[in-house]
Order: sequence, then C-alpha cells, then structure tokens
Amino acid sequence: MNTTIKPAAVADRPDAIVIPANVRDWPLAQMPLSVRLAGVLQKMGLRTLGDLNSVLYDQVLSMRNCGQRSLRELEALVARVQSGEFDYSRVKGLGLDFLIQESDEAVSKIPEREGEMLLMRLGGLGRRPMTLEEIGTKFGLTRERVRQVVDLLYQKVYKNGGPAVDEMLRRLAKKCLESVCPLTPELLRSWLGPKGQGGKYPDAFYVRLFGELNADIPAWPDGQKPYPNLDTRAKEIVRPVAEILRSNISPLDMAEIYRRLIATGQPPSLKPGEFLRALKQSGSLTVEFPEPDKPLVRLSSLRICDWVHRVLAQSELPLRPEEIITQARKLFGNEVPPISIGGLRNSLRPEQGIYLLDRRAFGLRQHIALPERIWLKVRNDVHKMLKDENRPVSTREMLKRGRFSWATQSNVHEIAHILREDPRFVDLGRFLFALKEWGLQEREHIKDLIPQALKDAGHPMTATEILKELRRKRSVGRATISAVIRHHEGVKHFGFGYYGLKHWKEVDKSFYVTQPLLVRRMILNAKPGLTFGGLCEKLKIPNKGKLSNQLWDTIISLRRVKTEPNEQGDNTLLIHKTWKREDLDELD
Repeated sequence: MNTTIKPAAVADRPDAIVIPANVRDWPLAQMPLSVRLAGVLQKMGLRTLGDLNSVLYDQVLSMRNCGQRSLRELEALVARVQSGEFDYSRVKGLGLDFLIQESDEAVSKIPEREGEMLLMRLGGLGRRPMTLEEIGTKFGLTRERVRQVVDLLYQKVYKNGGPAVDEMLRRLAKKCLESVCPLTPELLRSWLGPKGQGGKYPDAFYVRLFGELNADIPAWPDGQKPYPNLDTRAKEIVRPVAEILRSNISPLDMAEIYRRLIATGQPPSLKPGEFLRALKQSGSLTVEFPEPDKPLVRLSSLRICDWVHRVLAQSELPLRPEEIITQARKLFGNEVPPISIGGLRNSLRPEQGIYLLDRRAFGLRQHIALPERIWLKVRNDVHKMLKDENRPVSTREMLKRGRFSWATQSNVHEIAHILREDPRFVDLGRFLFALKEWGLQEREHIKDLIPQALKDAGHPMTATEILKELRRKRSVGRATISAVIRHHEGVKHFGFGYYGLKHWKEVDKSFYVTQPLLVRRMILNAKPGLTFGGLCEKLKIPNKGKLSNQLWDTIISLRRVKTEPNEQGDNTLLIHKTWKREDLDELD
C-alpha cells in the first residue's frame, strides 16, 4: 500500500530534502537508484525528483526495507542533484564525449564478472561480440540467465548518468533520424571530431551500447545484417526503393531515396527509423559508406533488364546486343556481369518493356519509329482486315501488301509489338496474328513446353534431347534452353546431365543402363581403375542378371571405351580412351 507524503507540513524543517526547482520534473526512474531504494520511494508514492522536495530523511528511513545504507545512498544522490551533475542543459551539442565518459564510468562500477559479460556481449574486448550461449558456456550459466544479467547491466549503465544520459541518447537518435543516417563506428568517430576523446573500448562497443540504451538510435556497429525473411512492412519499404534504384542503376544517397519515398507516399506513413531498419535487414539492397555521414544505396545485384533498360533510355536509337553490352560496361563497369551476345538476346522480353524492334536491334517504346498517335489506327485497320479475311495474317504480309498508309513507316517487329498490347489479338508466333474471338491457341512458352516434352518421353532427358523435342514446335536457342531448365520449378536434375519432372520418384534402373551417354559420362568421371563390378555398384544394380547384361551391351557399344579383357566380369577394367597414359601406368 502506497504512503503518499505531504511535504507542506515539513517544508521548513532543516533535515528536509531540498531539490532545485529546475530539475523537479525529472523522473526518478531515470536516476541511479538501487532496486531497494527505488522500491521504497515508489511505495511512498514518489515519481519525480520534485516529489522528493521537502520530504524528511527520517520519513524515508521509517519505511519498511529502508536502512542506513539506503539512506546514505539517497543523501549521496541528492548531493549529486544539488551539484548539478545531472543537469543536461550544460551539455552542448550531441554530448558524445559525455556519453562515452559516463559509459566508461558506469562499466567501471560493475562487478568484474558481470562487467566481463557485458564487454563480451558488446565486443568491448576488441573481439567480435559473443552470443548469449557462448557467454553462458564460459560462465556456467544458461543462455536465458545471461540475457537477464546483461539486460540489468544495460539499466545500470543507463541510470548511472541520470536524465543527462537519457537526454544525450535522445539527441543522438534525433540527429541520426533527421539526417537519415545510421550510427556506425566511423560516424561516431567523425562526430567526435579531431578533439573528441575516445573511450576505453572500441568505437563499435559504444555504438552497440547506445543502440541498446535507446531503441530509436539506428545502430549499425557491423554494417548491414540481412535477414532471410523480411516482415511485411520491411518488404513494403524495400520494394519501392528497389524500383527507384532500377530506374537509376547507380547508387543513390540514402537521404535522397527517403525524400523520394515521402514525396510519393509509398509506402504510406514512412518513418526514418523503420526505413533504416528495413535497409539494414535487406539482402537485395547494399548500403555503402564512401563518407560516414553520406551513405549510398545500390542494388545488390543488377538484373539484366535493369542495366539494359538504363542503356537504352540514354540512346536515341535501338541498339544491337553487342552495342548494349559495350555501353553498359562504360556506364557501370564491373556492375555488369559477363554475358554473351546470344545470352543477352535470349534474356530480353517485351514484358520487361524491352522490344526487338528490328532483326537484331532492341529498344524501348520511345524507339518505335511509328508515332504513338496512330497506333490505334494500326490496330483498328488490322482488326478489320482479319474480320474481312477470317484467317490469321502475319505482320510480314500486312506490310508487304502496302494497302495501309502506315506500312512504309514501320517494320514487322514494331507492328507485332503494337498488336500484342491489344487484347483483341492473339499472337500465334512467327509474327502471325489472329482474333481472340476465334478461340485459336496462343503459342506456348518454352517454360510450359519443357514439362510436356518430359512427360511425353516418360523418362529423364538431357538438355540436348529436350532441345531437339522443343525445336519440333518452336525456334529455341541452346543457351536459352539450358538456363530455363536449370531454373524451372517443375524440373529436377537426376544426375549426369539428365533432367526429369520433380514429382517423379526413382527412375527405373533399366533406363540408366541402356543410356550410352550416361554410361560413358560415369566411366569418364571415374578414376582410372574402374571395373565393371565397380560400375554396377555405382548404379546400385546386381553384378549378374538382366540389368548387368544390358549395361555390358551398352559399354561395348561405346567407341571411346575399351575393356580389358574383352569379356563381362566383375574385375573387367573399363578404360576411357581420353585418359592419360600416366594414369593408366599407375594401374600396372
């Protein structure tokens, strides 16, 4: 039960506590009080220093759990208050020197064992910060107990300097958030200035400590720390940042990106703290610090369409793939990954806003020669023509006829892109267009054709075999098919270059033993000294019986493989003709 003190009756007593008027609104919760004394004052109904004014020391001493030790602690605290020790109005600027000095003093007051835990946790010993579990192992404590101890130590450090520490931490948080800049060890050193005094511990220790004492401080002692799974709000922040960077490619000032997000209102109600928190956790964005107070943000990896779009945006004409690569390397240097001309050509898609506008040249909408004001006329003219003829017509045929006034101003590629944006048409492939109302099948994408080819075969296939099947229906490049197969969510690698559908279970062994390419690869990849019995073991089949006989028939059909002796047996050596002579000599 709280005992509320009425100081008016004792205000004139010489043993009454006197608190200066200018500090009476400071909360007692911020003062360096022991748990026992804090509990006594709380039971007395005291919440601020002003509540202590005119209270008699005897009144405090009369409270339960308050002895002479607690009384001396209170007297010492009042003396510190009266001396102006906690008066933060006298600390100018950020007060970083003050914060570091107070932190060092507070740590020095902590018992050695607990102090070592704190230093280990925050990297104050010149090594990396240790985990709770590592500290617990060293001291024979549980992970949870170490956490409890360290949390109590944070409170001791925070309260050691009283309200002045709280005010300096709030100033530091405000400075970081207003400048939209995280607190790093380098920035701390920069703000301390050439005359600023360092502390006993590494700068990163203080950055971690200040972040623990005030959650509003965006502390980045180790730079970014990407999280594998961002929460929904962080994703809402990272997404528009990535869009801004894709339109710019080059790194942008962090504060400038924040201003752009605020200007567009995306995401809504964005605060600097959550913006910095999202960037710290993002794996798709990289923050660089060419100057401690001017961090830059860039995409962690450039998508092909990002840098191609940027190159084309700066060109007045469509560009060939080799021209795009050359210009990109001039603009972005090593940011552009190695890529072949064919690989680039096969990577660009109209849905990315990048169009094939001639036989080999790519461009954006702005590069389409036909003025956009007559695109509607083109679509209406083609729609009427298809209606009249009641059959699919290619853009080549449309232009060759010369019946339209716009035919001489464009080419088959441009007209195809103009028609693809109209939902009335269906692209049948090879520049052939039909009306959607006819119900004709739109051409299938390579990605959709691959599972069908595997399903029809009923067994795993190599990329070359899949390509051969697809080319019966579509014009497909070898580079394209390899990339699509490797990243196809419905396809898995069965080993030795063979691919199949993910839902397939273990493939029948009779398939493997009859595949010359697979068997030859297994022999080639093995160390010299492979025997027929050893190959059976690799394939997990019996060394005698139907499967082993089929395997032997496959082996003797291989032109680059010879056997010694030329008869089926467990110890028969299988020798690939490309093996070096010295490798074979070691077998003798």
